[in-house]
Amino acid sequence: MPNDTVLYVDGEESSSATALERLRGQARDGTFVAATSLADAKEVLQDRPVDCVVTAYDLPDGTGLDLAEHVRTVAPDAGCVLYTGTDRAAIDTDGAADVVTEFVPKGGPGAVEELCRVVEFTLGSRTQSAYPLPQNEADRLDALDAYELDSESLRSDVKRITDLAARYFDAPKASVNLIKEHSQEFLACHGADWTPTAREDSICTYTILDAGEITVIGDVKADPRFADNESLDELGIRSYAGATLVTDGGLCIGTLCVYDEEPRTFSTDDREYLDTLAELAMSVIELRHRLSSRPSGPDDHGTGGDGS
Repeated sequence: MPNDTVLYVDGEESSSATALERLRGQARDGTFVAATSLADAKEVLQDRPVDCVVTAYDLPDGTGLDLAEHVRTVAPDAGCVLYTGTDRAAIDTDGAADVVTEFVPKGGPGAVEELCRVVEFTLGSRTQSAYPLPQNEADRLDALDAYELDSESLRSDVKRITDLAARYFDAPKASVNLIKEHSQEFLACHGADWTPTAREDSICTYTILDAGEITVIGDVKADPRFADNESLDELGIRSYAGATLVTDGGLCIGTLCVYDEEPRTFSTDDREYLDTLAELAMSVIELRHRLSSRPSGPDDHGTGGDGS
């Protein structure tokens, strides 16, 4: 496990020390970080990238499944191993299937050896990511971080563009989305009040692969990438059209999208209009960024000249 980082979470210090010692002995260049609670583990995940999480089921402030759900949101490419002495029948393992990579019983003969084997296998077999990444992903994220996007006046201006999009397409919902490292966040929405979603559940993470292109999915249920996507069902998205928000440097930081609750088609004129609105949204973001970055001067404080 060269250069891999494993987070081990367990409130029982004695068993934690034993397992960590064995894991470190098996690893060559791996890094192991210990946490004793759900809150501690979340802090670690916020501060550093983690490749595999090993967690007990019973934690002082929650459960291992709570942690696994959090891992899936903030580090979807990390494997998650539930290592516990809790009876498996008492755990909703069916509900955990999407967030827990492996279940290893704790306390029996050879349990630690089995844990080492599972961790090594998990690290060796995990994919780089649960979703495709643009070739310029690092530069794209740097560009996104450079913008000041918390301004209410900016959100209000962008909201008007989503209103225009919804009206033109006669669509119940439209939004301007920002695609962050592991999440999709909504800068403005028409017809919805959405909270951030996992990036792997979004259509837009595929849309940003082609900066300047329009992505249209007439029926998401007919697309194998999204046919079983429960998140899209919950948001009421059955058809989708998205245009990319591209910076002056050619980097895609997000999308402008319209959605319908029924399958539908989008004409060439529709696509061109959506692209125009996306360019407008990006122009608003760029303008606000330039204004916020401008050094303040005497005129900005209502005075100027020599004061006469």
